[in-house]
Amino acid sequence: MKTSKNVIEKTREEIKKNINQGDCVYLKNQEELFQVLGIDNSCEKCWVREWPLNPNGSPVFEISIKQVSTNQ
Repeated sequence: MKTSKNVIEKTREEIKKNINQGDCVYLKNQEELFQVLGIDNSCEKCWVREWPLNPNGSPVFEISIKQVSTNQ
């Protein structure tokens, strides 16, 4: 029997492998699309900005990779 911890860890690993700089992703509980600008897998963080870009620019912010969902 698989534990839920193994399933969660596998999902996290798949997300890390599937997210690359420049990808468009969704943040959990949000419908807006965001672009990945940088990734730090060792700290499980990434930097994103809203996509498409706003006319006055889109602020960049850091978020946990766990809060990111791939655009599939």
